[in-house]
This record gives sequence, structure tokens and C-alpha cells, in this order.
Amino acid sequence: MKAWKQTLVGYEWLIHQIWYLEVESGEVIDPKPHLIPNVRAHLLFTPSNQSYSYDSGKDIVSGKGSHLLKASEHLLRLNDNPPLKRIGITFHPYALYCLNKHEVEGQVNCGWFDWLTPLFDDDFQQQLWRYTQTPEQLLSYIKQHLDCLGLRPSQDKTFMIAQCAVTEIERQWSDASTVPIMNIETLASFCSCSRRTLERSFKQVLGLTVKRYLQMMRLELLVLNIYAQEEVIDWTELTHKFGFSDQSHLIRTLKQQLGKTPSMYLNRRDLTIDIYGDFE
Repeated sequence: MKAWKQTLVGYEWLIHQIWYLEVESGEVIDPKPHLIPNVRAHLLFTPSNQSYSYDSGKDIVSGKGSHLLKASEHLLRLNDNPPLKRIGITFHPYALYCLNKHEVEGQVNCGWFDWLTPLFDDDFQQQLWRYTQTPEQLLSYIKQHLDCLGLRPSQDKTFMIAQCAVTEIERQWSDASTVPIMNIETLASFCSCSRRTLERSFKQVLGLTVKRYLQMMRLELLVLNIYAQEEVIDWTELTHKFGFSDQSHLIRTLKQQLGKTPSMYLNRRDLTIDIYGDFE
């Protein structure tokens, strides 16, 4: 298996990371990876005949070729079979608004949408595979393409409020030893707007409510924290760190969101965070 992930210099405002995955025929993907409820959209470039399938437990979304997977509020099982190749662009939560602000809250959450074609046409996709020998080649080609598109952060007030809120949430959570309980009124004040304006702008730009965004981000940080620990986990410490009322609340949340108990997760550790962007 060949896999890497890197940031794209000059487009940190738009892209969380770019990654590449190649699994050769005969290799085994076991257990099948999952994507936890995730606030980011992922643009996945694949050969046109390569299949994809995402199983939420209730519905299965499947198809072939390149596709965009928007923010997902459900646990998704990835039914992947080698051989496969993927080039992924994982966007920041507010990035789709800069690409096409009318599609953020669209009813269809996965597929190749008409508005993507002028941005990433067949010629661009075919050329991509010529530059996969090294990360540097691929990143350079993608950057040159984005430069030609002339992408810039949106300057409308709605976007700037939502971006300000996301940036402040990430700052507070990265700087704190425990995940702080975010007060939406205080967050709105920081963004120099009313709570109603913040909530309306947030939903319009991200397609998620502020409350749901915070829940999904806390879950992501919790899973990453659990995954990284090699010793016996102190559940009492995690309960305090992530702001749960008690240990049973934490375990109940994990079971509800992930469909498994913490012990089941620790035994398999089969969850990825950004499709294969955090695949090991």
C-alpha cells in the first residue's frame, strides 16, 4: 500500500489536506474502514471505472469514478476492494461555499455534481495520474491548476462570520487541555454579530447548525484521542477532558454515534477520520 497526506502551501484557507492512496491487487483491506460523522467535504479523484460505496447502515450510496462527499452526519462504512487508487482533497468545513455557495445545503450529499466539471474537468482528471510518482509533483500540479482558477475566500458577510466562528472554535479547542464548552452567545459576540445571525450564517455556509458542528468535532477529537493512546485508557480523565457529565454518558455517546462500545473500537481501531487521509 502506498499512502501519504500533506497540506497545500498557499491554499491553507481552502484545503485541510491533500492525500494519495494506492492499494494493489492481492492486498487485503480488513477490517473495512469507516468514516465517523465528519464536518469536512472530500473531493475524491479515481479512475472512471473504479467503484465506491458508502454504507450508513440504513442506505448505501454507490457509483463509479470521481465524486464529492459532503459533510456527513452519519457513520459510513467504506466498502473498498483492491486494486484501487484515490487522490483526495479534503476541504475545510466552510470551503464549499467558496466553490459554489448554492450547493452547500443540497439534498444530494455524494456524487459528481455539474458545477464541479468547469472546475475539475476530464482533462484535469486525466492529467492528475501523470503526477503521482511523488507528493511534490502532484501537489505542484494541483496548485498550478487552482492558481489558474483564481480561487479566493468569499468576501460576503455571511462567509466571514462562519469562517470567524470556525477559526475561533478550532483555536479554543487546540489551546485548551480540555475541550471547552462553547457558549454560542459568546461566540456570536466574538464574531461581532447576533446569535441569530451567527446560526443563520453558519448553516448557510457549512450546511450544519453550530450545535451539530460542535458535537461532530468533539466526537472526532475524542476518537483521535482514544486511537492515539497505547496504554490503558483512563475513562474518567477522558470524561472530564471532553466535557461529558459522567463516564456512562461518554460511553453511551460513542455507542450511539459509532455503533460500537469503546472496548469494541479499541480492539479493532477501524475508524478513519478523513476517508483515507488518516489511514494507517
